[in-house]
Amino acid sequence: MTTSKNINWVTKNPKKTGFVLFLIILFILFLIFDRTLAYIQPLESNKNSNTKRVIDLRENHPDQNRIIRPEEPVLENSDNLIDQEYPFRTNNNGFLLPNNNHINPDCEIVFIGGSTTECIYVNENNRFPYLSGQLIEEKTNKLINSYNSGKSANSTIHSLNIFFNKIIPLEPDVVILMQAINDYVLLAYDNTYWPLETTRSTITTINDYLPKKRDETFIWHLKGLVRSIFPNIYQRIFLLKERILHPPKTQLPVDEWAGSRHKIKDRDFAFMQNEFKWALQTFVTISKTHDILPVLMTQANRFKNNPDEFILKSITPLLNGGITYETFKREYDTFNEIIRKVADTNEIPLIDLAILVPQEKEYMYDSIHLNDSGSKLVANIISEKLIETVPVLY
Repeated sequence: MTTSKNINWVTKNPKKTGFVLFLIILFILFLIFDRTLAYIQPLESNKNSNTKRVIDLRENHPDQNRIIRPEEPVLENSDNLIDQEYPFRTNNNGFLLPNNNHINPDCEIVFIGGSTTECIYVNENNRFPYLSGQLIEEKTNKLINSYNSGKSANSTIHSLNIFFNKIIPLEPDVVILMQAINDYVLLAYDNTYWPLETTRSTITTINDYLPKKRDETFIWHLKGLVRSIFPNIYQRIFLLKERILHPPKTQLPVDEWAGSRHKIKDRDFAFMQNEFKWALQTFVTISKTHDILPVLMTQANRFKNNPDEFILKSITPLLNGGITYETFKREYDTFNEIIRKVADTNEIPLIDLAILVPQEKEYMYDSIHLNDSGSKLVANIISEKLIETVPVLY
C-alpha cells in the first residue's frame, strides 16, 4: 500500500509537472527553429545583425576602491619598487582619488597621459597630479582642484579621446599632457594610431546577447549580471579563485607585442615623428579653441648614453626586434624633442621633466615610472612652473 509520504512531487502535481515539461519542450523547439533559420535564410541578409561597435574610452572605471599590490613580473622588472599595498580609488568620473572638490576653485587642472601619469605604484597622496595641486594651494593660497586621468598603456590618441569626452565638459583652466613611450611603441609596432583588434584599439566590437567572441558567452553575461547584483560577494569569490588558480609566483608576464617584435626593424621613423607631432598639435589646438591652457611635459627616463645592466635588460624585448639601444635612445629622445618644439611653436608652457629629473633609480623604479621620491620631485617642478605661467596663479 502506497502512503502519501511516498508520493513524489511529480505524481502529486501532475498539472504543474505538465506545465514545466511544456515549457522545456517549447524552449527546445524554439532553439531548434532558431538554429534552422540560419540554414533557411541566407547569411548575407542576417550578417552581423547583433554587432555593435563602440569607441573605447580607455579610462579607469569609476567608483573603484581597491588595493593593488605589484605582481611578480612587475617586481622583477624593477630595481627599487616597494612590495606593498597601494590604494587605488577613483571618483564617479573615473579620475584617481584623492582630489580636492572645491565648489568654486580658483583653478582646475587636469593631467592626462599613460601609466607615467597614473602613478599606480605611488602612495596615493604622493601621486604628482594630486600633490601638485596641494603644493600650489600652499604656495598661493588659491583653491585648486587637480585631477589625475592617467591610464596605463594610453597613447596620445587615447588621451585625446578622454579629453574630448570627459575633460572638455569640465571646463578646466589647464590640461597637462605627458606622452612619449606609448606613442613610440604603438607607432613602431603597428605603424598607426588606430590598430585593429588589439589591446590598444580605439574601436571595439561588441555583440548583444550571445556574442561571437569566445570570452563573451551566455555565462559571461550571466557573470556580469551576478556581479552587478552582488558586487561584494562576486569580488571576494573572484579574488579567492584567483589566489587558488593563479598564485603570484606562477603568474607570467604578458607580452602584448610578442607577435610583433619583428616589425620594429621595418618602422618608418619619419612617419612616426609626423604622426606624433600631429597628435600633440591636435591636443594644443583643441585646448586653445576651448579656452583651456595646454601644457606639455617631456617624459622623465633612465635611458642614459651608457645605461646600466638593469636598463638594458628591461628593454631586451624591444631590442630583440632588431634595433640597437643607441637607435632606440636616439628615436625616443627625438619624441621628447618633438614635445619641446610643439610647445615652443605654439608658445605654450613646457615642463621638461626629461631634463629636470635626474636619470637615477632614486626617482624611478624602472626605466620610466616614478617612485614616491620621483613623484614628489615632479610635483614640486610642476607646481613652480604653473605658478610662473598660469595667470590666475600669479
